[in-house]
Amino acid sequence: MTDAAGLRRRLADLGRQDDAAIAPVETALWLAAQARPGALAAIPSHLADLSTLADTVRAAAQNGESDGATVERHAAALTGAVLCRHGFQPRVDERDEDEDGDLCAVIERRCGDPDSLGLVMLDIARRAGLNAEALAFPCRLLLRIEDESGRRLILNPADASRRLDTPDLRALLKAVRGLAHELEPSHFTPLDNRALLVRVQMTQKQRLLRLGRLDRALALVEGLLLIAPDLPPLWREAGLMHLRQGNPRGAVAALEQFVIRTSDLPARARALSLMAELKSRPH
Repeated sequence: MTDAAGLRRRLADLGRQDDAAIAPVETALWLAAQARPGALAAIPSHLADLSTLADTVRAAAQNGESDGATVERHAAALTGAVLCRHGFQPRVDERDEDEDGDLCAVIERRCGDPDSLGLVMLDIARRAGLNAEALAFPCRLLLRIEDESGRRLILNPADASRRLDTPDLRALLKAVRGLAHELEPSHFTPLDNRALLVRVQMTQKQRLLRLGRLDRALALVEGLLLIAPDLPPLWREAGLMHLRQGNPRGAVAALEQFVIRTSDLPARARALSLMAELKSRPH
């Protein structure tokens, strides 16, 4: 796979496969290479770096196993190796943003938004043999680690030195979503691979929109549609971004796919109204 067409074919092939076929980090690197073709050649090296980091985490997690496997030791092995010894850090100041903030850049610079960093940490944890998963928490990608005894803890990649308990999670939710919001069981559901990939990439899309890079944001969403063609919100996003770019035909084509797939009747009615308006415009 050395050209853009081959990359698109590979991504589209993933869109037809089961969730288990998707490797979130590798797929995110392929998506980054769509916008930066030169990044494609570096992907094997990036994956090898993550495997090397995983070896360090595995060794640290096994150290002291005779005393009993503990979730605290596993978490310390992960954060110690990734954040302390190898210098990955969350970028929390938007003034530090630049155009190339995709996962290739995160791995190269060892700095990125908390969701991308969480994706990298999860990949390393799983390569190291740890029982780790990303949660569907609504305002921040959180990781949950479980040891052999069933004990669990939750990490926030933006501040991985802390172990989050229920009051911390409630405070985080309210700080972002408002005081009326409360924790729900669905917030602790593990994300599957496709949902995790979409979530992290949509954070990247928001970053690109803040930078005024509508073209890159649209390309990212259209890349995601190759992998997740059955997600109606992605088709709606693509349609609205085509409209902002002054491409009514592209907007109509994407909105038609949204209408076919959505079960949200009010949103479907709004999309149909917009499509009718766009089709009535003189070309």
